[in-house]
Amino acid sequence: QVFCEATFEHDHSIGSNVAYTTRSVVIRTSQTSTDKGHIFHTGVGKFDVRNARIENCGRTTTEFISNTVMAPDTDFTFPEGFAKMIVSKYAENQIARYAIHAHHSLVEAYFTGLAVLPNGGRDGMVAHNSRVHIDDNVIVGADGTGIFLEDGTETGPVTNNYIIGTGGGSRGGDDGRFSSSLGIDMAHGGFGIWARGKLALVEGNHCEGHFGNAPYAFFVHPNFIKDKIVPDVPGTDSYLVGKKLRDIKPTHTNGLQLQSYGGFRGNTAVGTFQNGIELSYFSVSDSDEVGSIIEGMSIKNLAKNGRGITTIHSKLFTLNEVTIEGTVADNTITGIFCNNCNGCILSTPNTTLVVENVMTVRGGNC
Repeated sequence: QVFCEATFEHDHSIGSNVAYTTRSVVIRTSQTSTDKGHIFHTGVGKFDVRNARIENCGRTTTEFISNTVMAPDTDFTFPEGFAKMIVSKYAENQIARYAIHAHHSLVEAYFTGLAVLPNGGRDGMVAHNSRVHIDDNVIVGADGTGIFLEDGTETGPVTNNYIIGTGGGSRGGDDGRFSSSLGIDMAHGGFGIWARGKLALVEGNHCEGHFGNAPYAFFVHPNFIKDKIVPDVPGTDSYLVGKKLRDIKPTHTNGLQLQSYGGFRGNTAVGTFQNGIELSYFSVSDSDEVGSIIEGMSIKNLAKNGRGITTIHSKLFTLNEVTIEGTVADNTITGIFCNNCNGCILSTPNTTLVVENVMTVRGGNC
């Protein structure tokens, strides 16, 4: 927040935006509470949350996930298949306690017009194996990620959101916890929007401020999620319903890509970050000449170092109307950095790309 003691005497233009975070309905955790509340929906009914302010909610942090563990009480004997369960280990950082969270929801849900201020919580808005319309929201200061598409089966659109980063997060990449947590402990590094799959439309969003890792990230490694099934929720493409992720093979694109059922279009980022967008584990067939399309993206880095686009274990993207820009004189920014390409060289055919005022246009395996 910025407070001015007097009227400006001169024009001040810094190219930033102003977010309106006041709402007539406020859902908050009391400052005197010993624990933070969270909003959680699963199953049927209705989950439609609009035009409210959600403040100081969500108690999961970006520390390593440590869940409560239940075990049978051996002091009691029951018939086979029955047991008295007791807590054998209490959680130190229980998963799924986010500010607002659709968890295996079987209804078409809506998060619209919200102002979410987690105040140290891990994530702002989470769709987990659910179809959620995440539209026209303001999210300020989520430590892990502002918007988290958790399971790869999410099909709801993510459009026209304004995510403000305040520098939280572990600042680490997802590979560090991926295998040891069986793919559960993800998106902790400090992101604006983080997605595990390619089915949702991500369009017209703006990330601004300081992000521990990246304003945008896709981590689409198939391990631990390839047998996940797209839920039967109203509004979901009929071809997708009931299919395992590994069995989705669209005929209108060469394999499952970002543009197959959703897309990544018209998104922007301005601020300081390690990577403008991080693209991990995008596989393509040998005959594919397009890959996933990044369309109409603008990345402006205000820091002295960092990267515009970072790819990991990926070799092919089409970049349409993409601009990467440095702003600080004598910066050490790399426009596109390609990491761990398994001996390949990143290819960006059919590309309309502008890279301005950076020290290195292409680095790594580019």
